[in-house]
Amino acid sequence: MRRVALLTIPIAVLAGALAACSSDSASTGDASTDAATSVGGTAVCDEATLTTAVEDLVASEPDSGEFQSLDGYECADGWAVTFPTVGAGDEGYTYTQVFQAEGQFWVPITDRNTVCGTTDVEDPAAYPSDSQVPESIWQSACNTN
Repeated sequence: MRRVALLTIPIAVLAGALAACSSDSASTGDASTDAATSVGGTAVCDEATLTTAVEDLVASEPDSGEFQSLDGYECADGWAVTFPTVGAGDEGYTYTQVFQAEGQFWVPITDRNTVCGTTDVEDPAAYPSDSQVPESIWQSACNTN
């Protein structure tokens, strides 16, 4: 009996040490704690957030003029299409800008051709099977100026 007790104690200590080493302190299973310790989130699809994303983009491209307004937007499945007006004074113009969500941020797509898919020349309004942009916003994102 004494021998069994002596073996049980070191095994219990070893098991406890292994459990402590393998625990992940960043993920506790408690949603309130996990939210505070994790980095990320989901991009918000609203006028204020998308206006900020467009303003940041326009500010990073000095030749685009100044941001005047956001004249519309649509979102679906981590994608957004916006219609900002930029330029100087009465010389403003509206264009189509596509964004993809990466975590909590909207990242501008600099070349829509890379995400819109291969257009069928016989039916340009048909949704391409290789498009990354969701079909629900594809017309607005890919078949506009």
